[in-house]
Amino acid sequence: MFGGISKFRTFVSSTNWLYIAVIIATFALGALYIWQVNVSATRGFAMRDLDHNIEDLRLQNERLHMEVAKLQSIDSVSTRVQMLGLTQVKSIEYVAPNEPTVAVNR
Repeated sequence: MFGGISKFRTFVSSTNWLYIAVIIATFALGALYIWQVNVSATRGFAMRDLDHNIEDLRLQNERLHMEVAKLQSIDSVSTRVQMLGLTQVKSIEYVAPNEPTVAVNR
């Protein structure tokens, strides 16, 4: 009869360790799950911010393209020509050397 009691006590003590191990494993898995959710949420916020930055850059790029097109228009160029006081060239003369020319460093 005493042999049965010692087996029971051994079973109970080993069962307590099993319960403790299950509880520790449960808490560890719960902590890992919370950590994973936190990491995913943080990456989601970062990705959302990058998407907003991309959209802002696209809009800025579009505005710059429109500004370039406006500045390259005929009206804009002719207005700037008048503001700078430039005149139209009446005759163009090209210079063509008779001999090959080289530069000398002295």
